[in-house]
Amino acid sequence: MPHIVIEATEPLARRLDFPALLRTIHQQLADSGSARLSDLKSRVHIAGTFLAGDDAQAQFVVARLVLTNPRPAQMQRDMAATIHDVLRDAIAARADADAWWQCCVLVETLDRTLYQKTDSRAPG
Repeated sequence: MPHIVIEATEPLARRLDFPALLRTIHQQLADSGSARLSDLKSRVHIAGTFLAGDDAQAQFVVARLVLTNPRPAQMQRDMAATIHDVLRDAIAARADADAWWQCCVLVETLDRTLYQKTDSRAPG
């Protein structure tokens, strides 16, 4: 059950079409065999208050890929690269040419026994 949690600075987030980006990320991860499309869950949180270093104008997008099922290290790296590249390309295409921005992806793996879930569509 991969979760993708994205935090973005508000000025940069206004320039990005997150619904389309999330669909692209989901489809690419599913097409690669890294996850079933129906298992992917994503959300975006917009930060109105932020600071990178000491530059109040610096912008960033940080995505956390949270994995609840074990995957080989290379698959985790590939999943992170997919997310990073989709976000990076979108930011590069829409950010001001002279703006400082960062795009990061963090991968977290959780112990499956510590993950609780209820699915209303699940049988019985």
